[in-house]
Amino acid sequence: MFAACALFAPYLAGAQDNHIDQIRPDAPELAAYGQHRVGVTSLNLVNPKQVDILNSKPGGETVYYDRPLTVEIWYPATLKPQQASGGKYQTYLRDGKTEVSLSGQAVRDAAPDKQHGPYPLLIVSHGYPGNRYLLSHLTENLASKGYVVVAIDHAESTYHDLKAFSSTLLNRSLDQLFVLNQMAALNKADASGRFDGLVNADNTGLIGYSMGGYGVVNTIGGGLTAASVDGAFVPNRALAVRQAGNATYLASQDRRIKAAVAFAPWC
Repeated sequence: MFAACALFAPYLAGAQDNHIDQIRPDAPELAAYGQHRVGVTSLNLVNPKQVDILNSKPGGETVYYDRPLTVEIWYPATLKPQQASGGKYQTYLRDGKTEVSLSGQAVRDAAPDKQHGPYPLLIVSHGYPGNRYLLSHLTENLASKGYVVVAIDHAESTYHDLKAFSSTLLNRSLDQLFVLNQMAALNKADASGRFDGLVNADNTGLIGYSMGGYGVVNTIGGGLTAASVDGAFVPNRALAVRQAGNATYLASQDRRIKAAVAFAPWC
């Protein structure tokens, strides 16, 4: 028993320091970090003229707004000689007020490793509520294995910005598809020079937890039912654009998405 405690002691200490990069000694082989160093950066995106379901009154005129989305992007990186891996993330606990630091292996704004790119794209969605760091232990690890990983802060659905459930129901899939298009565009022409030629958006995977999983299922072809569209959660049948058989929904099916993982999807 004492030997077992000694074996796990370093990992318990790491947990107290909020390390997302700790690998338990009994973890499966594929849990280990990959061969790539990892960079990370934040990006603020805006999806114009989206339905503002929180301010659209039942039976009234539909209100539109420019929907802000902050994303965290992990990617294979090239570090300078003698530059060590590691960095911190600032985020919030579930109460939306308490700030906390997470420690990992990614280096903030490190130079991307374009020599071995372009890399497959992974888009990650959190639950309701959550934030873009909810699965950071996974996203950072996947980037080390040769992926560009983009985790979304879904507006009106985070610990720090929690609004009515109707926004989450409407926007999860729409956010995922928007981010896919944005990353594809950055791969073709990124003014900063960071992501051009780095992202293979034609080989995209989706990962979602809970309401993120709901979004993943809907994005890849699990259309909503008529009962869901006519329900009380989202007024004015705004969910019809994500309903099975709807022309807009069918047109949104994206062949660039090759794989999907839904952890405990809400349904």
